[in-house]
Amino acid sequence: MDIKIVLADDEMIERKAMKKIIDEHFGKSVVIGEAANGRQAIQLAKEKKPDLMLMDVKMPGIDGLEAIETIRKDHPNMKFIMVSAYDSFEYAKRAMKEGVKEYILKPATIKETVEAIIRVYKEIAEERERAEKEQKSREFTKRLFVQKLAEYDVNDETMEMQKEIFPSFRSGLFLIGEFSQEADADGFIHACNNWREGSAIADKKRNQASVLILSGKKLAKADVLSFVRECFLSTPNKKWIGIGDIYERLEDLPKSYQEALLTVQHLKKADHAGYGFPHVRKAGGTNWPEEICDCLFADDLTGALNRLQAFFSESGQRDAVQELYFKIKQRLGEKGIGTDEYGFKDMLSMQEWRDFLHFCCLQVSSYHQSQGYIERAKAYIQEHYQEPVALEDVANVVGLSPPYFTKLFKEKTGQTFIDYLTEIRLKKAKELLLENRLSLKEISYQVGYKDPNYFSRVFKKYFHQSPRKFQNRILKK
Repeated sequence: MDIKIVLADDEMIERKAMKKIIDEHFGKSVVIGEAANGRQAIQLAKEKKPDLMLMDVKMPGIDGLEAIETIRKDHPNMKFIMVSAYDSFEYAKRAMKEGVKEYILKPATIKETVEAIIRVYKEIAEERERAEKEQKSREFTKRLFVQKLAEYDVNDETMEMQKEIFPSFRSGLFLIGEFSQEADADGFIHACNNWREGSAIADKKRNQASVLILSGKKLAKADVLSFVRECFLSTPNKKWIGIGDIYERLEDLPKSYQEALLTVQHLKKADHAGYGFPHVRKAGGTNWPEEICDCLFADDLTGALNRLQAFFSESGQRDAVQELYFKIKQRLGEKGIGTDEYGFKDMLSMQEWRDFLHFCCLQVSSYHQSQGYIERAKAYIQEHYQEPVALEDVANVVGLSPPYFTKLFKEKTGQTFIDYLTEIRLKKAKELLLENRLSLKEISYQVGYKDPNYFSRVFKKYFHQSPRKFQNRILKK
């Protein structure tokens, strides 16, 4: 049985008898300590951290119930079985109040004692299983969170993960280390986990460690560089550590991952151990990745393909090709354009790169088209907000079905159609209130609300004060 037990009883003969029962039924390694009084029991609980304590009620000095009360302050999950010669309802009631799981009345039979311990052990085992499942779930969420950031998959789900994992996020960055010894990668992760400036989420693949650092304050480059330098100097073996830039918005952290990854590639290309922030391109050289991306966003596939050819003619090394791939993925990801259909491992030939750019160009074209729909919808709302404006009307104006328009509008603006319409109307209402020339009823009609009472309720919901209070507060200044 995987359980640690401490016995607390002022009578040695009682302790020996109880230990004999436990040794015979659960194994000789189960009892890890014995206490002759309440004070010793408190000390043993602190030192040994048992799963279960069998506690006598009446002991000199601090009695059993007082000892339990003290122990539970520091060890709320520890279990207790009370052992007493007193068949008292008051003792039993106090014991239950302190969370005691079983109450054994002396002299107890072997069967009663064994069954009581088994019942408590089952509860301990269930709690361990729940805790293990919760821990695995947390670890899975963390790994998925890092994976999403690495793949530019930042959406509402990612935001919720961040709130669950690290709700006080104010800044963060990625560190990527590649080591000649796998043990050094483990040591790097251990150092990151113990860095006081932030909380680390690590992922290791053999001798490479990717670490996301999240902090509740604005991290400084000097502090990060100092920490990485300490990690670098702590091992004599060859290694490369890339530091991504520090960002204060979650949606920018994917950039940090790619920057750290590319920094490692540049360091390895230089063929010497090192560490640092992202590589800076030398002045005068053509920035092919940026130019190719610019062509894609200009719907210029021919220009992108021509520059791709020039890029491969000038530099076809794997790290440069990887930089191009991640730069395209980054630029498109910033606009919410996915490229998951093409992974870097798939880009093995020039034809596959041409297919990839063609795919990206189609995705960008679709993005521009959808943005055009949204801009036309916004323009229509701006022009007609004073009238009854229905979602179906706007969808019809831009030439989309209402369900698709609803989905597209939310994706591109981050707001529902009705929230956007309400925001436009209320902004105009605030302007009219400040002019102080129309009545509330007239303002209500002017901004598209035919029921002044409803207008007042909506205004108060958004601004936490009635239109009249808002007007009076502003005009008094």
